[in-house]
Amino acid sequence: MLTDYAMALACFVFAARLARLIGPRTKVSVWFWCAAFVATGIAAAIGGSFHGFVTYLEPGTHRSLWNLTMGAIGAAGAFMAAGVHAAYIRREDGTVRWLILGILVTIAGGIVQQSGIRRGEHFNHNDVYHLIQIVGLYFFFRCAQTVRDRPGIPA
Repeated sequence: MLTDYAMALACFVFAARLARLIGPRTKVSVWFWCAAFVATGIAAAIGGSFHGFVTYLEPGTHRSLWNLTMGAIGAAGAFMAAGVHAAYIRREDGTVRWLILGILVTIAGGIVQQSGIRRGEHFNHNDVYHLIQIVGLYFFFRCAQTVRDRPGIPA
């Protein structure tokens, strides 16, 4: 639960920092990236509650939390894809490098999450995944800091 909440906090900080960058040349692409981080933060916060309060919730409420988590994750993915699609992606400013690093770290985190490793009673594969994913999200944040709207998008 705590690693979920840490990921949520990181996402909300990334979104707030990106929101300051929205301007005439970034109003579409960076807005989508902000929305992606907000949606990811919401997913992580709800996911943390799903994991942390399982013994206190009715089964229907618990299931609803998971469904909300999955919906927020889906929205985050859609906003990230839209942010990339709306952006003019350039190699020379590091955009591609940060994007690829974010993707690779996310894949590595997914592999770890599926491994089922456990380090003690209260630290498992999900916790390790969340910590890895925070790094991946940082790389996506760095990518989003470098994007500009694709030419042809009205300023």
